[in-house]
Amino acid sequence: MRRRLVAENRPGAWRVLWADEDAERLSGAIADLASPLLFGGPGVLVIRRAEALGERGQEALLAALPGLGRGAHIVLVGGAVDLRRRVFAACARAGWAWAFPPLDPRSAEARDWVGRLARERGHAIAPAAVEELLARVGADLGALDGEIEKASLHAGAGARLEVAHVRAVVARVRAEATEELSDRLARQDVTGALAALRRLLAEGEPPLRILGFLAANLRRALHVAELAEAGLPAEEIARRLAMPPWLVARNLERGTARGLAEALRTLRRLDLSLKASRPAAAVFEASLLELAQAVRSARRA
Repeated sequence: MRRRLVAENRPGAWRVLWADEDAERLSGAIADLASPLLFGGPGVLVIRRAEALGERGQEALLAALPGLGRGAHIVLVGGAVDLRRRVFAACARAGWAWAFPPLDPRSAEARDWVGRLARERGHAIAPAAVEELLARVGADLGALDGEIEKASLHAGAGARLEVAHVRAVVARVRAEATEELSDRLARQDVTGALAALRRLLAEGEPPLRILGFLAANLRRALHVAELAEAGLPAEEIARRLAMPPWLVARNLERGTARGLAEALRTLRRLDLSLKASRPAAAVFEASLLELAQAVRSARRA
């Protein structure tokens, strides 16, 4: 966006503010946008954390938009943006709202992106190599591009990227492997969960850190379940928990509040066992079946 909206050698043309800063600074920046720059031409004002805009900030933006000169731009960047609020609703009505939800690493869209990024570097990529790359890196496009660059250099110009090239240069991202463990438990895939656990332990991930990640996932699902059972729609749950809608939908499938609370109690017992003198790996594996049963009960409750 910076390359498209701002010509080179124009200092001061790109300004960034945070929406939760004081309203006077925001109003002044909006007013400055309408004034000619020292080196000529309009500028760009980027407002980050736009979801934190107060009423005064929204009013100032709505009043300024019709009077912006040609080429002047205001860019609002936010996380969990509520499109019912006035300034965001106005952008959406005008066709100037875009969402960039995270990709699911298991989706066809994620596989398409890997192929596209490989082609941009002059390579075809084997389907198995695509799956291996997504399993190790996840669906973060920036991380994927960097790892494909490493595989490209390893394979050589024009060579087809194979699984061996990926395994040679791309380390498994532990956060993604831990997410895989959580997802497999949610699907009651005990065999797959056990394999993911063993990979994490083999790569040196501390058992208590794995446990903490699982507990955080279950607590998040519990918060969603409690609000859903209180009658709140998914959109309101997303707003209250500052959670993207896709993640709310994903957690709504995890089970009832009562069942999820029981699953957390299972993790509590596992926590006590891991802190005892018994071998951590053996304790974790032995508890995995009990945890999978607790998650299964949460979905059926």
